[in-house]
Amino acid sequence: MLSSRNVRRAVQSASRKRSGWALLAAFTGGLLIATACARAAAQPKVTLEQVSSKVYCLCGCATTVDRCSDLHCKAKAEIEGIITQDIAKGMDEPAILRDLVNRFGVRILAAPPAKGFDLLAWVLPGVALALGLTLVVVVVRRWRRKVSSAAESDRTPPVDDKILAAVEDEMKKMDSLTR
Repeated sequence: MLSSRNVRRAVQSASRKRSGWALLAAFTGGLLIATACARAAAQPKVTLEQVSSKVYCLCGCATTVDRCSDLHCKAKAEIEGIITQDIAKGMDEPAILRDLVNRFGVRILAAPPAKGFDLLAWVLPGVALALGLTLVVVVVRRWRRKVSSAAESDRTPPVDDKILAAVEDEMKKMDSLTR
C-alpha cells in the first residue's frame, strides 16, 4: 500500500528529476543563444564602401565605384543600388561580388580572380620583374668587362731599349743646347 509518506517521496523524486532536466534544457538553450550571438558579432557587417572599392565603375572612368568622380554617374548609382540591396538581404562580401559578376561579368572586378586565364594577371608581373632584373645583371656585367679590358689596353706597351737610349741621347743634346 502506498502511504502518504511514500507518495511524497515519489513526488519529490519526480520533481527533482524534472527540475534537473529543466535546468539542463535551460543551460543548453542559453549556450545555443550565446553561441549564435557570438557568431553574429564575429561576422563583420559588410558596408557599401568595402564592396564598392573592389568593383569597377562601368561608365568608362576606369576607376572603382567608390572613386568615380562623376556626380551624375548612372552606372555608379546602379551598382551602388545593387550592392545596397544585397547588403539588405544579408549577403556577405563574396556573395555580393558573385552577384555583380553574374550581372556584369568578370570585367567589373577590380582584381581579377586568380584562376584560369586571369591567373596570368597575377603571375606575369612577377615573371617580368625577374626577367628584367636578370637582364640588368647581365648588361652590367658586360659593361664591367668592357671597361676593364679598355683599361688594360690603355697601358703603354713596353719600349725597346734601343729606342729608349736614342730618346735619352736626344734629350741630353737638347739640354746642352738650351744651356
